[in-house]
Amino acid sequence: MSLKRSAQKRHLESEYERYRSHAEAAREEGQPSAAARYYRQCVGVLEDLAELETNPRLATERKELAANLATAAERLESDEPLVDESGGSGGSTTTTTATGDGDTPGRAGEGDDTGTDPETFLEEPPAMDFSDVGGMTDLKETLKDQVIDPLQRPELYEEYDLGVVNGVLLHGPPGTGKTYITEALAGELGYNVVIAQASDITSSLVGEAADNMADLFEVARNNQPCLLFLDEIDAIAAERSGSTNKTMSESQMITQFLTEMSATKGEDVVVVSATNLPDEIDGAAWRRFDERIEVPPPDATARAAILRVHLRDRPVVTDEIDWEEIKQATDGYVASDLEIIASTAARNALKEARDADSVVPISQAHLTAAIENTDPSLDAWDG
Repeated sequence: MSLKRSAQKRHLESEYERYRSHAEAAREEGQPSAAARYYRQCVGVLEDLAELETNPRLATERKELAANLATAAERLESDEPLVDESGGSGGSTTTTTATGDGDTPGRAGEGDDTGTDPETFLEEPPAMDFSDVGGMTDLKETLKDQVIDPLQRPELYEEYDLGVVNGVLLHGPPGTGKTYITEALAGELGYNVVIAQASDITSSLVGEAADNMADLFEVARNNQPCLLFLDEIDAIAAERSGSTNKTMSESQMITQFLTEMSATKGEDVVVVSATNLPDEIDGAAWRRFDERIEVPPPDATARAAILRVHLRDRPVVTDEIDWEEIKQATDGYVASDLEIIASTAARNALKEARDADSVVPISQAHLTAAIENTDPSLDAWDG
């Protein structure tokens, strides 16, 4: 079966966008090592795209962008500040995307300080559900029992004087799939979803962070049924009794969060928050969550299941994979690592397919090589 160059490019461009999005999110979450790993994945994809380009100018642009991202990865690994094209620190590493004609500006909102309408965080119910989540069996069952069933049968729970769950806290190491399972939960419920990072809310301007918090909750209440996801809740509602003095803005933000959480009681709004640092969450904020659920690194069975999910839409003969060997080789890897492994194996198979001009299924050798070239992200986490 002949492989069309345009189809190959579309696949690689999609890979690039996903990795770039992960990298930017990791940077915002203060995880430089994770961001560096995703940038390096971007580099590999861009180099493959450059090989497919028939236009010399576009091929050169792909290679230049790859070089920029490789430099960004090196700086993140060495804790150096990133520098944007205007000479400022902490800006975007580039203003060129890997799609289109090469002259397209970067992601909407990069470097934009004009503020964001909170409605832009609102999305329709995700197309994914729990069937798209590999492993996490215990977690999915807990969410079904403690969150989904009460919401779907409120009258039954009222008979036993048990209310629905409005607040869920997911905690565990980085990369274990807290965001992913939350989106699947919204899809399982058929709820609209509002997804916000701590950096979307926090502000050095007194009062603004509290206003941002109130605006997000208002959007959720105005679009019921809705799931509001607040990532990095430790940065939003940090412990107030510690030695570090809170700014007025931070204190107002925590107070507003507590107020809004109380206001969601009785509303068809579920607030899900995630953190890598549960011990740093303010006690009062901690008590606002009806369910506090640990999301640990996946066990052997879950790791295989996660890989199967990421491979299911790719050419692979799963019966020919030695899954026991894969389970052992991926000990210590988290969900985000396994996504990288699947994509890296797919790219390696694609390179062979280009030479053969026919589909080459992803093999054991491709997966083994991808595992060997992917470092477990937990090794770089000191939490």
